[in-house]
Amino acid sequence: MDSAARQKIIENRGFCNYHFYKMLTAASKPTSPDGHGIALINKSIIETLIEDFHKRKAQQNSNFDKLLVTENSCLVCVHIAKFSERYISKTLELISSGNKEFLSILEKSKGFCIPHFVMLIHNATTLPFQNQKIINTLVEVEEKNLRRLQSELAEYIKRQSYEFSERDRAAIAGIVTRSVKKLTGKLGIEKELREIVKAVNDK
Repeated sequence: MDSAARQKIIENRGFCNYHFYKMLTAASKPTSPDGHGIALINKSIIETLIEDFHKRKAQQNSNFDKLLVTENSCLVCVHIAKFSERYISKTLELISSGNKEFLSILEKSKGFCIPHFVMLIHNATTLPFQNQKIINTLVEVEEKNLRRLQSELAEYIKRQSYEFSERDRAAIAGIVTRSVKKLTGKLGIEKELREIVKAVNDK
């Protein structure tokens, strides 16, 4: 509903497919319905598209490619990519500085999903100093958590046997989902990572 933000969205012709549907889903929830906001934006986008059509027709311009919102032009995709790159840089900075509080939290954490782990390693290799120390720290934390996950998956597989009750199985049912998230990241992360990779390669 912010006029400046809405104008930016209209100029951009909306969002990418993924984020437009995410917003539609959020706006359709009974607890926080906001179809009005999306309707206002979409009405303005459609009006702008009609103006685009008339301009291109008058100029005999058949290039309509710029009207399509991609991950590179979607405001949400770009915003998320910038934040992710900032978090990756800050994480590497905290490790290289030897910040004891952060290193203690990292040591006790469940590490990173593999896609973000790879991005951290990739960025660490571009640092002018201490990159091997940072890489070793990241690998140690990640390997420790992968071994724990491996053990939990082995226990899950073991409990599928008939001798275990439904209650025994239910107690660790979440491990399969957690293992998928660990290996591939959260749903939709590939869009975010493509933006980060592009930003790194453009440097």
